Amino acid sequence: MSDQNSILDKVMASKQVQDASQFIPSEFVLKLLKNLNSKEREILTKRFGLDGNKKRTLEQIGKDFQITRERIRQVQMSAIKKIQEMQDLKEEIENIENLISRTLEKNGGLMEENKLLEKLLNYSENSAQNKSAALFILEHLLEDGIEKITKNEDILSGWRINILPKDKTLEVLNILHEIIETENKLVELHKLVEKFKNHSYYQENKHVFYPDLLKDKENGSGNGDFKKAIESYLNISNKIDKNILEEWGLIKWPTIKPKRMSDKVYMILRKEEKPLHFKEIADYINKANFDAKIAHPATIHNELILNDKFVLIGRGIYALQEWGYNPGTVAEVIVEILNKTENALLKEDIINKVLENRMVKKSTINLALTDKSKFKKLENNTYIVI
Repeated sequence: MSDQNSILDKVMASKQVQDASQFIPSEFVLKLLKNLNSKEREILTKRFGLDGNKKRTLEQIGKDFQITRERIRQVQMSAIKKIQEMQDLKEEIENIENLISRTLEKNGGLMEENKLLEKLLNYSENSAQNKSAALFILEHLLEDGIEKITKNEDILSGWRINILPKDKTLEVLNILHEIIETENKLVELHKLVEKFKNHSYYQENKHVFYPDLLKDKENGSGNGDFKKAIESYLNISNKIDKNILEEWGLIKWPTIKPKRMSDKVYMILRKEEKPLHFKEIADYINKANFDAKIAHPATIHNELILNDKFVLIGRGIYALQEWGYNPGTVAEVIVEILNKTENALLKEDIINKVLENRMVKKSTINLALTDKSKFKKLENNTYIVI
């Protein structure tokens, strides 16, 4: 029986991929518009940006046609109703609705709008025209099984399947928020999933969730779906987000949404996991698109100099102090090395230890050792701090 189920699953998965690959929203909407007169076509195209351009208001379109905004609204409603009643395209619309429903089911029963569009357009061009067409289909052609989620202080705009209990959506978001707040630190997705599974709320309520959304399958094969579901809830939260390191936390945290330049520098160094020149750091910040602010090398250099979290280890090259790099000049680093060992060290040993903390030439270390106010060379060619 399990073999039969496995074969059936593969067949269904193959059909889903085929349906998704054939879904090109702009082409389907164009097919719909051909059934309308020129005026209706133009009004819907402008009103919903179906040509890839910015959506126009009723008033703006009314001025184009020299008629009232109310008349434009009436034509719009009439044209949409005409499309909804097209019998020859019913089957195609149903196939699209099934595709959207399956996509939502695989992702916890709800998805943030941009994430849903990204998934639906996985096999076609992720263009403005396709996005507008997909939104038009979502908003005007589907049955009651799929519902729009309106943005508020807790949740972003998105879509959900109606069979998912409405009140549970916010409850799950609150529990995830509570877990992160209690941890009071960044959390990776797999750890967040485990903490949610072990939370008393899930243990007490998992029986009420729609099967295969937030409920583990008995054979254990549902773990992937469970992880997708939790990620989908996190994505639609208006209070939780992830940073460039794929770590989840509260949006108000600077490690999630860095606003100060020093926070951006810190995130880049953590992401790259290696010391960088201040010009490289500026380039990485601009590519990361944290916000609209441009990072200038001179500004970054000033931040690096003024903040104790960053250590200069070479000419313009900085590392994080938390990585074990010690601040100070090469001479100061040598002093610290010798004080820690409490023994005299050979020049070669000193050089090797300094190079663990500094990206400098050996000649620079040799020069520092000639400072007789700090170091004394003994008869056995070792050095001590004076």
